[in-house]
Amino acid sequence: MSKQKIITGIKVIDQMAKAREILNTQVLPKETLFQERKQKGLLSKEHFNALQVNARFDNHRRM
Repeated sequence: MSKQKIITGIKVIDQMAKAREILNTQVLPKETLFQERKQKGLLSKEHFNALQVNARFDNHRRM
C-alpha cells in the first residue's frame, strides 16, 4: 500500500502520516477542550444550539 499513489502523486503512506499528525496535534486537542467546556457548561451559545439541533435530528432518525 505504501507504493500506491493517489491522484496527487503523493504516496499513500505519506498522506496517512500527515493525516495522523493533524489528528493528534489539532483535532484531538480541540475535541478535549470542547468536552471540558461542555461538562463545565461553558459552551458558547452557537455551540450549545448546534448540540441541541444535532440531538433533535438524532432523535428523529431513531424513531
